[in-house]
Amino acid sequence: MTLPPLSSPLPDLQTSSFLCPTVKLRAFSCIRLLFGSLTILAGLTSCAVAAESSFLVGGDVSSLATLEAHGAVYQSAGKKSDALTILRGQGMNCFRLRLFVAPNGQGAVTNNLDYTLALAKRVKVSGAAFMLDIHYSDTWADPAKQFKPAAWENLSYGDLKAKVRAYTSDTLKRFVDEGVKPDYVQLGNEITNGMLWPEGQVEFGKAGDHAAWERLGGLLRAAYDGLADAFPGNARPITILHLESPQQQERALWFCREATAANIPFDWIGMSYYPDWHGTVAQLSQTLNTLAAEFHKPVIVVETAYPWTKDEHWEKRPHMDWPLTKAGQLRFLHDVVACTRAVPDGLGRGVIYWHPESVLVADMPVWVGGSCALFDHKGNVLPAAGFAHKP
Repeated sequence: MTLPPLSSPLPDLQTSSFLCPTVKLRAFSCIRLLFGSLTILAGLTSCAVAAESSFLVGGDVSSLATLEAHGAVYQSAGKKSDALTILRGQGMNCFRLRLFVAPNGQGAVTNNLDYTLALAKRVKVSGAAFMLDIHYSDTWADPAKQFKPAAWENLSYGDLKAKVRAYTSDTLKRFVDEGVKPDYVQLGNEITNGMLWPEGQVEFGKAGDHAAWERLGGLLRAAYDGLADAFPGNARPITILHLESPQQQERALWFCREATAANIPFDWIGMSYYPDWHGTVAQLSQTLNTLAAEFHKPVIVVETAYPWTKDEHWEKRPHMDWPLTKAGQLRFLHDVVACTRAVPDGLGRGVIYWHPESVLVADMPVWVGGSCALFDHKGNVLPAAGFAHKP
């Protein structure tokens, strides 16, 4: 999803093979009590905060600092407060932040490395898990556009791969050095049509174009190699392959099959879901279930949103099956959470809301007039912000 130009507990520790299970934590604690500090305890530092066993409920709050700079105010029960504090109090346990390579700083295109590091520190202080969404572009990347960063424009394919690896590694090392290691990382945003066009472009309508997949595979493997370079000998963040259009199940299957055949490593499959673009909740459910069953990987909705009030944007839009009210917004989210939780074998791992902080400000356009925020036009938190809680 892109913008037009215009006190929940922390997740449990991961249980995957490269992490420290809870049982080990308890055993090590007993050893320390009995025998004092042991060198074996050093291994505990590699345990990640993110949890494979917990359900993530959160929001992409990438524009928060920008909106605050333009005068945005957030409040709960009539009292002004930090938006992250309010959302954490509503039950959110994860926040996602996007990262552009060299954004122009206009409007909401402000998410350079320094900006994102500063906001990531606020996320960590809040106690929530941190998901990083690397766009590999100076601006919005989505299925309709995957522009290369301007500084990379004239690189050969070989040099482009090397740049992707180095950029990924250097970026993630910076997060580690600043004490804000991501718990989850998306290497690319909504890449169902590839990324870093034209070299990394693929199309479902050209399913037999193996050369295109060799090129995209090389770029994505370079990105994952860069991530591995940033975490030598340490627990790595969970990686998420971010797709969209769950209403086209065969397209999602095609992409994941080709990615697997191209030896692109990924841990989870992420999906965007906006009903006006992506069909019904039943279609979302079917696609999540099918992907989880075939690839035996967790699935997560990493972007979704629904309006709490009417806006001209929503006129004559399809699949708007819930009332455009505060109660309707909450019902929508409960339905999305329910279908994600219902994925068999516990493989449905979470729902992340897009742009909950998008309240109206005086001198900057906000996405769809603030109609999909989890705060009203005066900054009061809405009932849907508590979608973590069962109805």
